[in-house]
Amino acid sequence: MKLTHTFYLLLFSSLLLNSKCKKDNEPQLPPETTIGAMTFGCKIDGKVFVPKDNNGMPGIVANSYFLGTGTGGGWYTFINTTNGINNVSIETDSLLLIEGNSYSLKNLKGFAYGRYLAELTLYKMNTDDSGMLFIKVHDQIRHIISGTFYFSATNVNDQSKKVNITEGRFDIRY
Repeated sequence: MKLTHTFYLLLFSSLLLNSKCKKDNEPQLPPETTIGAMTFGCKIDGKVFVPKDNNGMPGIVANSYFLGTGTGGGWYTFINTTNGINNVSIETDSLLLIEGNSYSLKNLKGFAYGRYLAELTLYKMNTDDSGMLFIKVHDQIRHIISGTFYFSATNVNDQSKKVNITEGRFDIRY
């Protein structure tokens, strides 16, 4: 009886330790920073997405250009991320990016918008999709943009399929 009790105790301990190890290996969202740390993360339908290239480095490409103050001016900003399989991108076109401001995401010039590429399936925002981009920091001297976002997007090949991108955060240098 004592041997059976010991066996079950060891089995339970082993299961407990193994479940802890698996949780430690699951990706975590990066902290929300504002120092140009070149971080990006979000949840795609509840699963954590953190970009990495094949060498373990952040899989982030970021560009931001000031287009001027006149008609069609503002910022063109493009943040594209990949983990080798999936891509998430945020883009602004002709949009003033001011610290502390929120911007609706729409697939139109003068707005911010998001895209998601799952393997070879593209999800884009269409008229019934929505989202929000919040700019925490836009330091034009140090070339840093940090903020948060969320959006929904529709499969371009099957309008009945949608994806929800939530808890997005980025802290990039351009």
